[in-house]
Amino acid sequence: MKFNLIQNSFSTILLDAIQFFPQDLSKQAESHGLLFGISNDDIIECEYVFPVGNVRRRTENEISPDRTIDNAIQTARQIVSTSNNIGTYHSHPYAERFPEWADPSNMDVSFAKFLKEPFMVIIAITRNSDEEKPLDLWYSDYDAVEFTYDKNAQGHDAPNMKKLNRKSQSICGEFKKYTFELRGYHFDGKSLSDVMLYSSEAEMLMGLLDEEINLSNLSSDSVYSLRKIEFNLRLINQSDKANKNYEYHIEKIKRNMVQK
Repeated sequence: MKFNLIQNSFSTILLDAIQFFPQDLSKQAESHGLLFGISNDDIIECEYVFPVGNVRRRTENEISPDRTIDNAIQTARQIVSTSNNIGTYHSHPYAERFPEWADPSNMDVSFAKFLKEPFMVIIAITRNSDEEKPLDLWYSDYDAVEFTYDKNAQGHDAPNMKKLNRKSQSICGEFKKYTFELRGYHFDGKSLSDVMLYSSEAEMLMGLLDEEINLSNLSSDSVYSLRKIEFNLRLINQSDKANKNYEYHIEKIKRNMVQK
């Protein structure tokens, strides 16, 4: 199963996690939001995310969203869009990185069972640098795991885990003073399992970094080309034309930068 964060969904999740990362690590708080998109066979496209600032409680280990607010947002979104509410995202802020930092907690599995929504994205994040770093992004593969609720464990503890006979993929990166990793999960009614997480937006940013294109210096015409690049990256494995269009718009942006 492939879960693709398209349009501006990746950057919104990242910036929301940075926004809620506190100066005082003893008072950590999680970001939280809603995912909207559509599915086609084994490909799910998350085209829109809605950060939810209204919650009943934010602590280091858990988040309790205001369901009245969530339901109002879902209803409004269904009226103005053809996409569906497909799940939620939240952050795991930590003082340092460790291998399981983006795994769901026991409370996360319980929350998934309560919501009964098919997908969850978790962004683990730490502020581990004294100096601001430029954006860097990459994919990372790992062994997929199934997570089930452990009734004998606390909310912040690890749930029951069973390794699956397949690989999964996350999106990793560094930005400013932060290091982060995004992982996606599918809820089947009983458990959360790792999915292959992609992002055409993140791949667009990776391509710009490879070409040494500075986003802050782009013209309005080049910004339009970025939209075309991101769209063609969704289709690049299905169409030779999409690959040619991608290369065309990359070269167009480079020409515009030289002309400036």
